[in-house]
Amino acid sequence: MGDQNNIQTVIEQFFHAMDTQDYELMDNLIPNESNMVHIGTGVGEIWKGKNELLQATREQFENLQYYRAKIHNLTVNFSDSGNTAWYFHLLDAEIKSNDVITRWENARFTGVLEKQDEQWKMMQTHVSIPE
Repeated sequence: MGDQNNIQTVIEQFFHAMDTQDYELMDNLIPNESNMVHIGTGVGEIWKGKNELLQATREQFENLQYYRAKIHNLTVNFSDSGNTAWYFHLLDAEIKSNDVITRWENARFTGVLEKQDEQWKMMQTHVSIPE
């Protein structure tokens, strides 16, 4: 149960970093690897590698006023080795950027985490919004 709680904490920290524009926290959640990937909701929102994702994050933070997220229905699974986890949850969010508020209900958020030096790192994430 400890690792499941740790995974949930990492996911919550991800959204906290978005809400507070905490670049350092975001940096700590992402592995320093070129093969990690984050897929957003926009057509061009596919960021590969830590440097590319952090650059996009920095640019998003410039206009982001807040990102309030509520996670529900979190499901976490683990590899037999216990060093890889994949998860799914639904996400309700209110995002204010450039004075425009966007609301998501039941967005689908998935990801893969890998345990590196006893810390869980977000190797891949993908968010989609059902129509």
